[in-house]
Amino acid sequence: MSTPAAGFALDTSVDVDARPSLPWPAWIAAGALIFLAAVAGVLFAPGGTTVAVWWPAAGLSVAFALLQPPRRIWLVVVLVLVATAAANVAGGRTLVQALGFGTANAAEVAVIAAMLGWGREHFQLSSLRAGLRFAIAIGVGSLAAGLLAAISVTVLVGGAFWPTIALVAASHAAAVAMIAPFAALPPRVPVRASAIELLSQSLVLVLVIVLVFQLDPTLPLSFAPYPVLAWAAFRFSIRVVLVQSLVASLAMLVLTLAGRGPFAVASLDVTEQAAVLEVYLLTIAGFALVISAAQYELRAVWRRLDASARLLTGSVVESRLGLVLWRPGRDAARLVWANPAARAMLEAELQGDGWSGPIAAAAADALRSGSTTTVTTAAGRTLTVEANPIHGEDDRVAVQLLDVTEPLRARRAEVEAEVEREAARSIRAELERQRDDFLATTSHELRTPITSVVGYAELLAESGGLGASERKWVTVIERNAVRLSELVEDLLTLSGGATSTPRPTEPERIDSRELLDDAVASLAPIAERKAVELLLDVDDSVALGSRSDASRAVSNLLTNAIKFTPAGGRVQLAADRDGEHVRIRIADTGPGMSEEELSHAFDRFYRAPGAVRDNVPGTGLGLPIVAELARRNGGTIELRRGDGGGLSAELRLPAAPPPSD
Repeated sequence: MSTPAAGFALDTSVDVDARPSLPWPAWIAAGALIFLAAVAGVLFAPGGTTVAVWWPAAGLSVAFALLQPPRRIWLVVVLVLVATAAANVAGGRTLVQALGFGTANAAEVAVIAAMLGWGREHFQLSSLRAGLRFAIAIGVGSLAAGLLAAISVTVLVGGAFWPTIALVAASHAAAVAMIAPFAALPPRVPVRASAIELLSQSLVLVLVIVLVFQLDPTLPLSFAPYPVLAWAAFRFSIRVVLVQSLVASLAMLVLTLAGRGPFAVASLDVTEQAAVLEVYLLTIAGFALVISAAQYELRAVWRRLDASARLLTGSVVESRLGLVLWRPGRDAARLVWANPAARAMLEAELQGDGWSGPIAAAAADALRSGSTTTVTTAAGRTLTVEANPIHGEDDRVAVQLLDVTEPLRARRAEVEAEVEREAARSIRAELERQRDDFLATTSHELRTPITSVVGYAELLAESGGLGASERKWVTVIERNAVRLSELVEDLLTLSGGATSTPRPTEPERIDSRELLDDAVASLAPIAERKAVELLLDVDDSVALGSRSDASRAVSNLLTNAIKFTPAGGRVQLAADRDGEHVRIRIADTGPGMSEEELSHAFDRFYRAPGAVRDNVPGTGLGLPIVAELARRNGGTIELRRGDGGGLSAELRLPAAPPPSD
């Protein structure tokens, strides 16, 4: 059960499974205590009556039931029936009478437990609604007990029906209201009252009770304890209030039985005095119960509101968000309240409780426009300002200030960095374009004289008028001119220029065996000088593409493999068909490449640190040229590290369809 208050829902119950079952020794002790309390009630019943003035066993029984989980409530009912019936027998009543009174007590416990959520919840006195619910449950349960007791008395001993109902209901209700609430206490909520105030209030309560029950009983002073108990309810915890109401009620009961106070008057017999006193004690206990439960709810609500306020004004929001309550005026605005973050932002504009300056003007603009405005302070801070009228407070405005200086600086730095990166990319692209243009232009310009040198060197080599020395010199010229021609072709390939060997308009059929045989035959002398073994494993697959491009790609890959394979190593060449492609693999037993080196292997002019360290000749263009040749023929090139070392290059070219008949 819960009740809404100030936007919060205060739960008056807890999970029933959260209550642990009391051990069996506690049950034995509870049964003994209920029995003794019932015996005392029977023994101290007024003379000439069959009903006790006060029945503490009822309060103890309900309290014990409230401490139990739902599955054991029925055991409590049985325990109360047995204990109270036994007490009535011990008090001198017949077994039938004892069973009647025991049934009345058991029924009272069952009714109250059911009305307080028997089987569904663990009841707690944490709200006004819970206090009223508890009071109603006590009233209904005590009336049920009074009805059953009156039936027993009327049927068995011929007693009066209605007086019995009134006296039993009053005595039971007063006892339950005084004792049972101690089993339904909510969690503790701190209070601000001091020990001195508690002592003072307790002394005042004692003094009031003494005055009420020692002065002339005709004076209408029985109301006097109520304000003192209200003082306790509003200032102290619910536990203190319940203890005071219990002690005060017992004191007033004892004083009344001793013939003191406003209820011990000669015009009333003992039974009537007891009934009036029980009603009075019931009002005292009920008043304290309901007021203290309501005050507990109020304290809990304020506690939650205070926690929310601290969260809003004292948490992470506080560090950046300035909160202001502002009262605009024709001449000057007044600052009603501001959190520390706002005061730090407004330090230059505050004069006492007056507020004027650029930020105040921005707040006024935001209020008029209903939108967020931005202002830059004299200190160079940038703030966003929002202002909204407070509903129900026409003369006050809520202003929110957010310092966005650092986010703006960070964003500005990001933009500037992005501009710099874009400029760097543009410069790099321009430099690469200029480099490619230079390579293409230079290569074209070099092609003609190199071609002439190669041609005339071939003519000189074929002439018969050269001596041995001269022919050797011509051979050197021809070899280096061819090498220079190949380098120019490589540069033209990378720069996208035309090659000296025009590509055919239609792809050619390239026999894999012939392609690899030609490459091996061309580079076998170099392999022999390094003592590197060349191994071939080729099927009859046929690729489709430029024969010149394929030959240059395979030649570059085989040259690299021989170059990096140590003496005594081997290079394995293989070719086969793999679906729609022809796979050409060249694997060596050299040192291989690291993951870092593989990631840069196809970059232009890149050379591995090991190759530079060992002075291995090369330009760093071989693999980029192979990648370009593969790309323009619809193929791919991939490098892999060998399981046992070395490097494996796999060139994939489109496979040619079978020849048509």
